[in-house]
Amino acid sequence: MDQAIFTLPNMTFALSSPWLAWHLLATPVLGIDNGIGLTPPRGWRSWNAFDCMETRTILTQSHMMAQMDAVLDKSRLVNGQPTSLAELGFNWISMDDGWQRCNCSVRQDLDPSLPKCDGNLCFGGHCSWHDSQGQPVVRKDRFPDMKKLVSYGHARQLKVGTYLNNCICNEHGLPHYANDVKWMVNEMGFDGVKIDNCGSSTNVSYWAELLNATGKAIRIENCHNSWPDFKTGFCPMNFFRTGGDISADINSIITEAYATVDAADLPEPRSRPGCWAYPDMSEVGNFAGPHRDDQERTHWGLWCVVSSPLILGFDMNDSETMDRVWPIITNLDALAISEAWIGHPGTLNLGAKRDQFLDITGE
Repeated sequence: MDQAIFTLPNMTFALSSPWLAWHLLATPVLGIDNGIGLTPPRGWRSWNAFDCMETRTILTQSHMMAQMDAVLDKSRLVNGQPTSLAELGFNWISMDDGWQRCNCSVRQDLDPSLPKCDGNLCFGGHCSWHDSQGQPVVRKDRFPDMKKLVSYGHARQLKVGTYLNNCICNEHGLPHYANDVKWMVNEMGFDGVKIDNCGSSTNVSYWAELLNATGKAIRIENCHNSWPDFKTGFCPMNFFRTGGDISADINSIITEAYATVDAADLPEPRSRPGCWAYPDMSEVGNFAGPHRDDQERTHWGLWCVVSSPLILGFDMNDSETMDRVWPIITNLDALAISEAWIGHPGTLNLGAKRDQFLDITGE
């Protein structure tokens, strides 16, 4: 099988056919008008490190604050200089599912005051995570002071993100868009949001309208609700999921990368500054097995080549893992490729399509 070998300082990754010919093309660019995500977003999100299934890895306020400290740590070097991940643009620390209180994050048999729902610890409950007034309800045992958490990040010049329309509670009653936006921005002070597709609040255009009306630029991640409008280019988000849920497996990595092609393999790609196609969070730091390091380098390099957002997903306080992946995630040449824009995010070149693109663009 043919392979293309890409070599950067401290990083080599191989892509087998049909990955052999990724290419870049110059095309017009439009983006969401909130000034965020003009290069592929970077940061950390909790799900791949702290989920809702295992007690010892449950997402908590303490875990979030510890990740904020870790991203500011300058005990490691980049090009001989003490450097933090925040200084390299990974200064967004965001939570995923598990912060809200609902029957499916605490079973009814453990708390009889909760409504009885079908489902296990995480999924299938179809219960509300809002109170009788439509206000979000925080799990105080995990997040005793959500606003203090956001302030903790802001005091360290970090951006803090939350997660809405969640999957643990799987709420399918009336939506609470306005209440959620007010809570998120005006009361808590969050800077960004991942909008999942498990509940009833799936209108990302309406989310964007309400968020923009707050007067604060909010980084919007759309998870499986919609793609940009391919006819008009309208994109009410800064990045949008193109693939399924990722896992720390090279087959999953390739599958999710392929999912970006439909947004990029176009004369005017729908993955572009301000509106990036997103195969999913990074699994660098989570691989196992004899080829772990090579596979993580391939994964990271591929995400950089296709202009994917680079969202870390491992426990950054795990010193052994951080030491191991540090040369990968801080590779300045790879990061430069990620943020470079010459009119196209990078896509699969199938030979004849390249000539078709060149004819259309006149290049």
